[in-house]
Amino acid sequence: MSPQQQNHFLQNNERFKNLPPEKQQQVRENLRKYNTLSPTERMAMKDRQATWERMSPEQRQYVQKTLLPKWQQMSSDRKQVVNDRLHTLQGMAPEDRQRSLNDPQFMRGLNPDEQSVLRGLDSVRNPSNP
Repeated sequence: MSPQQQNHFLQNNERFKNLPPEKQQQVRENLRKYNTLSPTERMAMKDRQATWERMSPEQRQYVQKTLLPKWQQMSSDRKQVVNDRLHTLQGMAPEDRQRSLNDPQFMRGLNPDEQSVLRGLDSVRNPSNP
């Protein structure tokens, strides 16, 4: 929806109108941020949402209770290093990904928490891992 259509929808949506004002503001702010994303960023967000929806409740809990806290403790430069490795894994066949995740050379420069996060993110994105 265009921003105008979004606004019209919110003005006429009873569920939205029944939210507390601070929640309404949060929804509007999230829509504003979404509307400023590039098409590539929107596609990445949709891909992440689709991945989340495919997860089992156990996987979601693992992400929320284990991966996310570790991720939040990382500095932005370390997050980028993990993201770069994850991007490298993305195009690989499952057996090649697994081989890389077990290769000390591929994991060089990552501390144990970063390795754990990388493996966890890969397993969440690619649940068919052996």
